[in-house]
Amino acid sequence: MTQQTAATNSRNRWQHLISAAAMALSGLMYWVLQVRPLTTSNGFSWHNFRQYFPYDQYSYLAIAVNVKNGNMAAVEPFTETGTNHYPRLYYVFLGLLARLFNTDIIGTWQVAGLAFQFIMVAAISWLLIRLTGLPVLGVLGFVPSIIGTFAVASTGNWHHSLDNHGVLWGAFGVLFTLNGESAALSIAVTAICILIGVTFPLLDGRAPAGAKTRTAVVIVAAAAVGALANVQTYSFLTAVYLLVYATGAYGLLMYGRKWHASVSLLLLVAVLLGGTTIAAKAGPLVTLMAGLLAAAPGFILVLLKNKIPVIAACVALALAASPTILGTLLGLADKDDFLTYRELSSNALGVPLWTGILGALVPLLMLALIFWAGLVQGNKAWLAFALGAAFAWPVVASNDLWGANQEPYRFWIDSFTMVTAAAVPVFCQVAVRSWHLWRAGRKQQTRAAESPDLSNSAARPAAGFGRTPAIVVATACVAVVAAFAVSLSDYSKFSDYVHDYGTASFNDPQALAIKSAATPLTEPGSDLRVTVDAKGQASELVMFDPCISPFRVKALTGLPTAFYNLGLAWPKNEKDIREILVQRANGSFAQPAAEKVDIRYVLTDTGCPTGWQGKVNGAKISEAAYNNGGQPATITLWKVAG
Repeated sequence: MTQQTAATNSRNRWQHLISAAAMALSGLMYWVLQVRPLTTSNGFSWHNFRQYFPYDQYSYLAIAVNVKNGNMAAVEPFTETGTNHYPRLYYVFLGLLARLFNTDIIGTWQVAGLAFQFIMVAAISWLLIRLTGLPVLGVLGFVPSIIGTFAVASTGNWHHSLDNHGVLWGAFGVLFTLNGESAALSIAVTAICILIGVTFPLLDGRAPAGAKTRTAVVIVAAAAVGALANVQTYSFLTAVYLLVYATGAYGLLMYGRKWHASVSLLLLVAVLLGGTTIAAKAGPLVTLMAGLLAAAPGFILVLLKNKIPVIAACVALALAASPTILGTLLGLADKDDFLTYRELSSNALGVPLWTGILGALVPLLMLALIFWAGLVQGNKAWLAFALGAAFAWPVVASNDLWGANQEPYRFWIDSFTMVTAAAVPVFCQVAVRSWHLWRAGRKQQTRAAESPDLSNSAARPAAGFGRTPAIVVATACVAVVAAFAVSLSDYSKFSDYVHDYGTASFNDPQALAIKSAATPLTEPGSDLRVTVDAKGQASELVMFDPCISPFRVKALTGLPTAFYNLGLAWPKNEKDIREILVQRANGSFAQPAAEKVDIRYVLTDTGCPTGWQGKVNGAKISEAAYNNGGQPATITLWKVAG
């Protein structure tokens, strides 16, 4: 081994060590900023559920609870009747994980969700190191998760409140839930980072990976994105929009002519103007897919130049996405009541123009610099990334204006999360490469001044990167850092919010009493044990009085519970159960209607001022006493007569 080789190997080892240390430090920062505010809250336990817009989260948890208890069927998660068309792969994964290792389902929810996020942070750190060649920059992998939307600056709150139930918030707001969307976004960001890492030119202009490696990675990443259709629809579609539009932009830049770009613009205008007609005839899902047509000319050009990898990636994505997409299409064809309702239920969930622009200011500033630098330095990868994001994001996040009308604010949030995570490493590559070019230009000028006999070409700044471009890049970097600093107030207020709200315990006296009273229905070998049939359908349901949460009943016992989430899935006898729940909210127990829909058991709480003691016509099965804030109370399980 020569001395030069030994020195190179030693330098590489140090770079690998620094890279690993930087990635570890980034993960630590993510823990401190995203996890510690909750773990230091009053009464925190890994077995507690996050008190954070919990209604939908408990509904998703119910799916995992059923799977842990052995019911793998796609049924409405509370009643375990009817059909569930919601993408549920992640919750099935959590349920199987908890069942395999016999772990607490809520603890599994928390640990698994964070694991996906730490993988995402590691992928961002890796991309930072790969694109810049500076291992120390890997420490910035956590940064995209704390960029805000200027909500505090404009409204005083950590999120923008829109019409209906719409909101806009940073990545920290959507990732905190640890639900399927959080996992899907983590997977999408990881896949996008890996795709950029194997396709973008490195800092010295070299190709980042060999053809075989690049093809394999593209196919695997495409399959991962496709699988998201079975996890969370909006994250899947957002990732597809960003990838297809970026690929289309690259195709136009590399291989296209002016008429290709003109066709793209005409297709975009056609979809935006004709989307309402498409939606009326084919439905919102087809309309959303039609929104990709504008990227078709460039995408086809890339396909013609790279047939095998592009076709293989498209097939992998389609196959991975097919289970849920085909199931949904079949349900729509059968006029499924829930899917029909779900298609028509999105209302007043659009993103106001100026609110959307303000909220996206930090990633927009980064995209602007990336685009400008791509023009000046002739880097088509930068241009394609900036153009793809700049078109895909507003198109998909304004789908209420052109026909699809499917929760555009959710697409805005998912786009913000993915674009910001990818833009930070690319932005850093632009800054580092611009610095290198400026330094090279200064050295050339210095040598020219010291040696007047040098040719004029030697005196020119490298790649035409002179004083003006350097000032532009420096100014843009300062603007991005300043905007980032202002946006941090959103994260700061969010951190206080989640710390103050803390977690919901499932180990308090009432919870333990509910679990104990329900034992005759859950204990193996009990004559009263409630089960589901071979198709996963329940024939007996459990009701509860106004002071007992259906979320607690489901999470604690796993029993088929007379409740459902209107926007998630519908049970059998949906209208009757809806009326029974309305009567419950009014304090009364509609027993004749309950018997009609197979409600066979009722839980009551004597500590409830509006409880149903004396209102249930049936036999007392079991009781469990508990301390209700210093007063004795009893949870009673009744078997309904009839």
